[in-house]
Amino acid sequence: MRKIFSLGLALLLMGLVVLVFVAGRGVIAQNQGHPIRLRAGTFVPRSGEVPVLPAALSIEGYAAGEAGYYLVQFDGPVRESWKAAVTAAGGELLGYVPDYAFKVRMTPAAAGRVAALPRVAWVGLFQPAYKLDPALADAGQGLVRVVVERGGDVRRAAAAIGQGGATVLDESGELLLVAAGAGQLAAIARVLDVAWIEPYVPFETHNDSGAGVIMGANTANTNGYTGSTQIVAVADTGLGNGTAAGAHADIPPARIVAVNNWPGAAGGCFQTVVDDGAVDVSSGHGTHVAGSVLSDGDAAGKGKGTAPAAQLVFQALENWATTTTFCQFFGWPASGYFLTGIPNDIGDLFAQARTAGARIHSNSWGANVAGVYTTDSANTDTYIWNNKDMTVTFSAGNSGVDANANGVVDNDSLGAPATAKNVITIGASENARADNFPCDTALTYVSKDGYQSGQTCTSMSGLNILGTAGQRWGFPAEPLKSDVTGGNAEQMAPFSSRGPADDTRIKPDVVAPGAWILSTYSSLHQEGYGDPANPQDGNFQNDGWGMPFSVDYKYFGGTSMSNPLAAGAAAVVRDYYQKQFTHSASAALVKGTLINTAVDLLDENNDGANDNDFPIPNVHEGWGRISLVPATDGSRSFVENTAGLATGINQTTAYTVTGGGPFKVTLVWSDYPSIPSASVNLVNDLDLVVTAPGGTSYLGNVFSGGWSQTGGSADRRNNVENVYISTPAAGVWTVRVTGFNVPNGPQPYALVVNAPAAPAPSGTATPTPATTATPTSTPTAGPPTPTLPPSGFLPLISKP
Repeated sequence: MRKIFSLGLALLLMGLVVLVFVAGRGVIAQNQGHPIRLRAGTFVPRSGEVPVLPAALSIEGYAAGEAGYYLVQFDGPVRESWKAAVTAAGGELLGYVPDYAFKVRMTPAAAGRVAALPRVAWVGLFQPAYKLDPALADAGQGLVRVVVERGGDVRRAAAAIGQGGATVLDESGELLLVAAGAGQLAAIARVLDVAWIEPYVPFETHNDSGAGVIMGANTANTNGYTGSTQIVAVADTGLGNGTAAGAHADIPPARIVAVNNWPGAAGGCFQTVVDDGAVDVSSGHGTHVAGSVLSDGDAAGKGKGTAPAAQLVFQALENWATTTTFCQFFGWPASGYFLTGIPNDIGDLFAQARTAGARIHSNSWGANVAGVYTTDSANTDTYIWNNKDMTVTFSAGNSGVDANANGVVDNDSLGAPATAKNVITIGASENARADNFPCDTALTYVSKDGYQSGQTCTSMSGLNILGTAGQRWGFPAEPLKSDVTGGNAEQMAPFSSRGPADDTRIKPDVVAPGAWILSTYSSLHQEGYGDPANPQDGNFQNDGWGMPFSVDYKYFGGTSMSNPLAAGAAAVVRDYYQKQFTHSASAALVKGTLINTAVDLLDENNDGANDNDFPIPNVHEGWGRISLVPATDGSRSFVENTAGLATGINQTTAYTVTGGGPFKVTLVWSDYPSIPSASVNLVNDLDLVVTAPGGTSYLGNVFSGGWSQTGGSADRRNNVENVYISTPAAGVWTVRVTGFNVPNGPQPYALVVNAPAAPAPSGTATPTPATTATPTSTPTAGPPTPTLPPSGFLPLISKP
């Protein structure tokens, strides 16, 4: 093996990302095979493409009897019998890799047997190069997260990493926090049971520094859908004084199921962690977001949350900590408040909340990873796949910028786990208030808000100065530069992180108001209200944006603020299904309802004209702004298919459309988790086809100008598919859902349709909106996958 030169991993990975192939066949025809899609690169093995890898990041094979890692690709959409044949031949199937492949653990002898199976198109080594996040190509010495393969030997892997010169700072389950130089990453990748290596990006809250009217919550609440049948979990900094009795005057203890403290512990980058319980003393972030979900507001309705009768499970994550000098070298502050309590597998948070009865989980934090599907994204998808009734919301992030100064917020700034498939990812639209954002004139101190510097509430005439996006966040070009940061509900908040996810999935899913949100103010260390400063750091609690409204309420902004409003909306939707249909809605049904009823923003580019320059779906708002009136007014039919579909199986329902207004069909499924090394993260691929009475068909997610178009191709990326017809013909429309490729099934799904189910043909059951629908036709098998001759198989790949 060649020596690893001191140029380090950056050059090695640069050589990998621009893949070189031993082929010389030019353009690859589809019938010459399917691609293997990895973050490291894409190649088509059946066509003869073989990636030429750096010697330091490749292996020749495994010793006889040694269980190593391989890629096994089938010749088409995966059938359960094909997987069973691999298992019977001695292979252990691990993660799915598009197209039609699996990562498999097996011995060389088993690999030979698998390669001879009739539906296996190719078997090759899972090379060390495939384990490295391409973002590490620009890395020098730094902190990385190392994932040990499920069923691998964690202790042996950690010891081997240490022997290679890197330092294991923390070990938790299958996750290791490692300090490594660029030249050491290749050695880590060569450790047998290491599955994935990614940059370590710490979590941060998504505050930056209406729901009642704009989202229609007031109407939904008046109609009886207040969230009273629901328990919502909020994982955040802390809650009031850390007790149910002292949470906030407008979050009464009778509606608090539990307040749980997650202090974390010293280790990794934390030298010491001071466990102060569940108090919210620094930013007041947790109290603010909890109020946005379910505060019942003051006597005048100020600060009312979206679901004002829901119950709360709170999980406090923030504590004062000091950091190691080692991590300070990488830019960490010596001390401060950190989200020390977030566990390495965030599924543990969801599990505690679910045990306490919560079926909605709100998270206003994440890591700034620019659209990458990370280990945390995969862990989140895993939890929802295993608990399909758990709706999880995540804020998209506050990384919206206009780096090229063209007046449009740039793509590709989503945080994680907001990049997960099964969560509802929430962006921020602008807020508007009829009262023009008043502040408390009894406060005599100078505002700490950077833009309001030097002003008191009185000097601002009792109204917060909002400022523009140019003034507050440095947006350099019009129309963003001069756009006021609040007051127009049709606009996006410029700071809101934009999609798509790196594999081109549509994200965010929906948006909610997230600028200048008035919500609950934690009662500790309030400046101007007679409190002392926090003795830990000598500071008062963060005032949020501008100056507070009162001792009980303050303004904040960020996708941190839009996310809890959306989580409250999820509680209202779940409450609606429970009260109207005695139905416990799945995460897919809740997500599908919020998407199907969302409203297309009219001024996404903030130019002051409601001309809809960016119709849905788009990277700014996803499918639009949440609207709870149509979500809860009984205008939607729904299907909860819990049995699921396998590859080649389809199911059809029919709906009566009277013409006139739009016809909207939404398909959502909680997908099987991807592995981070895959470049396409969809695993189970369902197809939506909607057919008009005259026979014209529309495929899911083929859109132009905000409406479905004929033609196009089936979506191979998203686990949300929509067909929206602006002026539908009157008559019976059919909706068919097909399992195109379901390698880890069967795959359940939810449908939401704004039309009643059509009468079924004689002798068949009719789906009803009140219950899980019965198909109007029997599920049928699709066309069989053609058999390819054994002569088309390629031998095991080895390094050329």
